[in-house]
Amino acid sequence: MTEIWQSAPMRTFAEQVRQRADMSSSDEASRVARATLTTLAQAVSAGQVDELAEGLPEELRDELSQRSGQARSLDKTEFLDRVSGEIATTDLETTEHQVRAVLTTLRQWAPAGETRDTVAQLPGSIAGLFE
Repeated sequence: MTEIWQSAPMRTFAEQVRQRADMSSSDEASRVARATLTTLAQAVSAGQVDELAEGLPEELRDELSQRSGQARSLDKTEFLDRVSGEIATTDLETTEHQVRAVLTTLRQWAPAGETRDTVAQLPGSIAGLFE
């Protein structure tokens, strides 16, 4: 498999996700991170996405900045289904473990208070993925 070109901050972000989720490669972790954050961006307001993205690696900021419009109402199962569809897996337990790793990493990278503001816009079932 060809390695995806990534900036140093993106490699660091992906490596943190990889370690938290016990994944085999940083490329796989990068794909899960992108799928998770893209889905998260659909579930919160565009303004909140912009605020949250400020602390992220440029590749993720650029991808998230393309998202706009109203937040979509998703529950946890729909959220995990969307992520799993992007990463081509049907094992929702594994997907949830990986999503939690991404969101834990996001919490460390996001500007102070922005994760809390993001969680406040989410239904409780999705907000629980941040714990």
